[in-house]
Amino acid sequence: MKRTKRVFAIIIGLTCLLVGSVAMAASINVTSDPGALGAEGGSVQLSISIANDSEYAMENISVSNNGTRFFETSGVIIAPGETTAFSQSVSIPAAMLGQPIGFDIAWTENGEQKYSTASVTVLNSGAGLAEAALSVSVKASSSQASRGESITLTYTITNSGITPISGVSLTDKEIGGRQAMIGDITVEPGTPYVYIHEFTMGSSTVVSVPVVTYTGADGSTVTVTGSENTLGMVNSKISVSVTQGAASEEGQQFTIALTNNGNQRISKIKVTDELGNAVNSDAISLAIGESRTLTYTVPTTETRNVVFNISGIDATNTNYSDHTETYVVRKYIDPSLIGISFSAEVASPLDSAGSISLNFTVENTGSMDMQNLKLSESEYGLLYMLESVPRGTQTINQKMSIGSPRDLIFKLEIEDPSGNIYTYNAYIKADFVGVEAAPTSTPSVTTEEDVLNEVGGSISSALRTVLIVLIILTVIAGIALIILDHQEKEERKRIARRRAQREKMMRTQLEEEAKRQAALHSRMNSGSGDDLGSTRISSGRPAERPDVPSGDTRIR
Repeated sequence: MKRTKRVFAIIIGLTCLLVGSVAMAASINVTSDPGALGAEGGSVQLSISIANDSEYAMENISVSNNGTRFFETSGVIIAPGETTAFSQSVSIPAAMLGQPIGFDIAWTENGEQKYSTASVTVLNSGAGLAEAALSVSVKASSSQASRGESITLTYTITNSGITPISGVSLTDKEIGGRQAMIGDITVEPGTPYVYIHEFTMGSSTVVSVPVVTYTGADGSTVTVTGSENTLGMVNSKISVSVTQGAASEEGQQFTIALTNNGNQRISKIKVTDELGNAVNSDAISLAIGESRTLTYTVPTTETRNVVFNISGIDATNTNYSDHTETYVVRKYIDPSLIGISFSAEVASPLDSAGSISLNFTVENTGSMDMQNLKLSESEYGLLYMLESVPRGTQTINQKMSIGSPRDLIFKLEIEDPSGNIYTYNAYIKADFVGVEAAPTSTPSVTTEEDVLNEVGGSISSALRTVLIVLIILTVIAGIALIILDHQEKEERKRIARRRAQREKMMRTQLEEEAKRQAALHSRMNSGSGDDLGSTRISSGRPAERPDVPSGDTRIR
């Protein structure tokens, strides 16, 4: 009779296992053969069946338990409507008997990452089967959602014993808070208790960890924790990098690089300028991590503040929109119409009070008036401003208090009628000797809108820099050669020492062998009765250990 009850309990447990598996995953089912083991545990054959009920092929399939991959799924593709099964021998420790063994399943559909979970419970066929035992699992309707969207969570509590369990409560801290989502329920053997909860996604990813508690037969509180289920916050993000090219009479070209740095595929992407003109004639799609580059030419017939607007739809069918910063496109002016020369000279050399007087000459030889002149020094900042610069020559007198001799670096910025900025440099060596304060000037340098910063350094400074770099490199090369030569000498010495040691060792061995042979010859001549015996040769190699089979994969 007792044996009959035990067999009956096993049958009920297996039935509950099959029912629970189907409830937990409509298209993914995990089974164990056998369904129960003795109290010491052992090996079972786990099988997983994956049915593709979508319109896209399932690719890049992986099945794992606690980070360890199970089943050989590499390269397997499951077409829509097809079902594929995988099987593997697995070692189940005693501690895992009666506990749900969870698996995380991941795959891609049409470039989109998908996730699901499944579990199986290997029962204990020993004396403990008659006792009550609970397991809990959760299945999400979606693994990702945008803020404010809902995800349906289905909790399944299974009693794998043969007696009812009452006073059962369920909590999931990041989903329902610290308070019990359900409490004081009874779970009958063979009839899983199913609880459905609607979760509204907030501003960040959450992890569902179902926990059930109940009172055991001995009066203690029993806690059972189910497998984790990550609910990802949808992050739709397109990073935009814009490069503004040189302006010409035909226009100014922009290079727009789009990269999907979010966790959702974004499709139907369109880029327009601030006037609504299309940058890309055909809408594009970007998978996660994918990049696309677009080019667009803005006319230079007039000054414009250009902004690029990006729109699209993410995988949750939510509209995506963003825009870039503002880029100034100015009316094109032929550089040949611009003629500016800039020079500086010492009017009065550096005096004992540390002051110096300078004369600056700005000559506009072009065919149009210029504007917004700014004269500055690299250390002292802005020195002089002039709103209008007509054709002709402008003379600027400046007295500066610099304290001690130093090199002065002057920058002249001037704009054409369209606002394009041109930069020129001049250099003065400020000293107490007026004769050495000879003026220096640089040829005019025309910059476009994207090069509005300083044109760095004089020719003489650049040459000095190059010479200094060459000297440093020469010194470094010399030091390196010395080090290499030293190392080579040391290596030759080491080789010579090792050769001398080997020669000494060989001489010693030869001398010892000669002495041994002489002694042996002496004994033989003397008729000694010493028994030379036979020489036993041993390799000295220990017996090789036979290979030990690796055994089955072990659940952790």
